[in-house]
Amino acid sequence: MIFIKEMFQKYIKKFVHKKRNNENSLSYGSPTTKYAMNSCCNIKLSSLTEKKKNEINEKLYVIVKKYINYPEKLIQYIRLSGANVYKVKNAEKYLSNIGEEEGFITPLKGFKALYINLLLYVFAGVNLKAIFSTNEMFIFNEGCTEIYTIARAFHKYYGFKYNLPGYDYKSQEIFKKVYGNNKRKSSILNSCSIKDIYACKEAIARDLESINFTIHLSEEYEGSKKALKKIKENNSANV
Repeated sequence: MIFIKEMFQKYIKKFVHKKRNNENSLSYGSPTTKYAMNSCCNIKLSSLTEKKKNEINEKLYVIVKKYINYPEKLIQYIRLSGANVYKVKNAEKYLSNIGEEEGFITPLKGFKALYINLLLYVFAGVNLKAIFSTNEMFIFNEGCTEIYTIARAFHKYYGFKYNLPGYDYKSQEIFKKVYGNNKRKSSILNSCSIKDIYACKEAIARDLESINFTIHLSEEYEGSKKALKKIKENNSANV
């Protein structure tokens, strides 16, 4: 849920501060965000990231509003944009087994990729190719998917396409590993370098932005209380 992700983000910040005090100096960067830090301070340069985030929100807001009452048409729009979109019965249940969720799935490797490929082979008739790797894709539950679930996935997809920090393979794997192991997150983070923690922090930020995008969209059509309740319900299975 939203509030748990925000608490998790604060938890990450504590580890950043702890790690920073134990390491002399280093730099961390993505194509759009740069960090420079030492034992006493850190600098974040992210104007390009902020610019791209605004472009994504403005562009997607127009598109999603057009299909706000037609979720399946939005899915068709996504397909026509060139993305791979699959429908799987009980998708959320199967995806949760490997720490994934219904919606947009970033590229995977190893066992998780094998699992996804076998899942699509059995339930979507997709031919097996490079079974230990996958490209980015959408997987939704079979049937009519709720519009805000699609909108959130679409937002993530554009963030990935725009090369926003946090959507690369390493950042996503650290984020999913830590977030999916609430009882072990402290020990996992202790074993991470400060670069890994910053990568995880960026992944959390992108996830929260996708949620905030859907909240803003739904508030316009359903009112703030009803919208927030619906977003919480849609994300409760991922906690």
